[in-house]
Amino acid sequence: MASLVEILTVEHLAISRTGVIRGSYDPEGFVSFRAYMKECHIEIEEKICFPILEAYPFNDAKTFSANVERIKADHKLIDTLAGNIIKWSNDGKTEMLEGRLPLFYKLLTEHNTEEENDLFPRWDSIDSQILRSSSKDAMSIIDSFGRKEYMKIIGYNDSSFSYFFGLK
Repeated sequence: MASLVEILTVEHLAISRTGVIRGSYDPEGFVSFRAYMKECHIEIEEKICFPILEAYPFNDAKTFSANVERIKADHKLIDTLAGNIIKWSNDGKTEMLEGRLPLFYKLLTEHNTEEENDLFPRWDSIDSQILRSSSKDAMSIIDSFGRKEYMKIIGYNDSSFSYFFGLK
């Protein structure tokens, strides 16, 4: 079973390689991708990962907490831009769409890199009992979103999903 941060890191890798944001614009695929980001990935980070990290008494807890708040603000910015991209697509504003898709990809990849560099390395400081339950908690969010849709977006097959989440 992988840790929650390992799962999120694999998601970041899958996000960086997805054709939805790297290939030609697919309106339906982008809508699904935004739903995954908002209803699954960000939910796992903000409701499970970040609260666990913020509860730990790091020496620089105040600075760390401010960093987490900045990351959460990035989530709102990225989601707003994704919503605008969908709107511009629906309205036929191809110039806006073509101009903003690269910005969306850049913001998203830089954001994920910041999480991996600034937040995730602290995960190993947390008590292992708390960490074990975090992956199970993430499963409930994934199941609410839709396991098959999640696996399709991330690129998991049944065995890799089972491996990462410790399922038999």
